[in-house]
Amino acid sequence: MTKPKIQNAAEVRTKPLLRWPGGKTRLLPIVLPLIKPHVCYCEPFAGGLAVLLAKKPSVREVVNDLNGDVINLYNQVKFHLPELEREVEWILNSRKNLFDFMGQPGLTEIQRASRWLMRNKMSFGGNMDSFGVAKTSGGGASQSRFNIMDSMRLLNQRLDKVTFENVDYARCIKLYDSKDSFFFIDPPYLHAKVKNYAGWTEEQMRSLRQTVDGIQGRWVLTVDGSPFNRELFKDFKLRKVTSANQAVNRRTHSDRTFSEFVITPK
Repeated sequence: MTKPKIQNAAEVRTKPLLRWPGGKTRLLPIVLPLIKPHVCYCEPFAGGLAVLLAKKPSVREVVNDLNGDVINLYNQVKFHLPELEREVEWILNSRKNLFDFMGQPGLTEIQRASRWLMRNKMSFGGNMDSFGVAKTSGGGASQSRFNIMDSMRLLNQRLDKVTFENVDYARCIKLYDSKDSFFFIDPPYLHAKVKNYAGWTEEQMRSLRQTVDGIQGRWVLTVDGSPFNRELFKDFKLRKVTSANQAVNRRTHSDRTFSEFVITPK
């Protein structure tokens, strides 16, 4: 398979490799201006990395996620890109592959990364377990393998100096907090019902509030726009944003919008 020439990461903005529920691409115009000057930048909940990839590189950058598949994929993109490309290059977009990979996720870290990534790409909304049917190009499981590999190459360059952690978010914040640190904090939403991760409980949100209270550096926090969160974070600056939900079926969900709070210190 002949590979097309790819642009340098310095010439084009790196976009998220993963399709991730709750991804923040749509909020970039709001979030990016809120990022204050810093030395160390940290995302305790990595997910699709939309904010990291859209901002200018920092002196020190750290991304963390408890999901081992997320961190393994980014590690393989950074350290073993040629081997990962060889795995991805020959995977066909097919319903059988999706379900085969669910049953056998892979034997090596590289194989697990490639199969997990392709499950994400082939599934509806990136939910990992339902084949994404599309009647027009560019959606569902119709994505080009060339484009996927191009995205991996750009991500490989952008992640060159990024450190990956796989610990609890509170520990991650404690490890990298200082007066020169900045955190973009994007936890699971309250009672969220998505297949990629478990929604949080009210108690977990209360614990997050306590953690945020103790941060020395600066931060931006995004949470769902529930009345509970409005009350919990009322002491901070809250901006409510309503977005279209692209990860639900139009035929079964009449209301395809959801609200979020973008929260910053006063």
